[in-house]
Amino acid sequence: MTHRRRGGRTIALISAVGILMSGCSFFATSKSVNPCTVLTESELASFGDYRDHTRSRIGKNATRCHWLNHTTEPYQTTLRPQLNITVNHKVRYRPADPDQGQRAGRTASGRSFKEREDDRTCTVTMPVFKEPSRKKQTGTIDITVAMPNPTQNCPTARKMADVVAPKLH
Repeated sequence: MTHRRRGGRTIALISAVGILMSGCSFFATSKSVNPCTVLTESELASFGDYRDHTRSRIGKNATRCHWLNHTTEPYQTTLRPQLNITVNHKVRYRPADPDQGQRAGRTASGRSFKEREDDRTCTVTMPVFKEPSRKKQTGTIDITVAMPNPTQNCPTARKMADVVAPKLH
């Protein structure tokens, strides 16, 4: 009888160590993703002079971080480049819908994304969990870019997604 109990404890201990070593958690949620820190200052600097972010809540289920690019030349008389990163906690990721103007893609690390573009911005949306294992593992992250030259919006958003994707669950 004692031998069986030890075996059960050993299996539980091995399982817990395996979960910790794999970086997974029974308690991982999209709320652990901070949109203001998914890109470091040096990573942001590679895209321009982004500083002084503003963090805000959008209702109960989303958190957004907003940056303005402080580059002054040649953008003095045009749109100032902007970046918004939003984590939507209760949204389940859905594949791209071409009928809604969305295009599908994959980041360099293999995470699925969809992008949608309008006249002024491009938004790349990815699931927070690469492979959700539970129904409660919901969440998406939106990277929205507005550049003075709109042809640079989606390429810039995709490059940012390549940097952010490996940091997600």
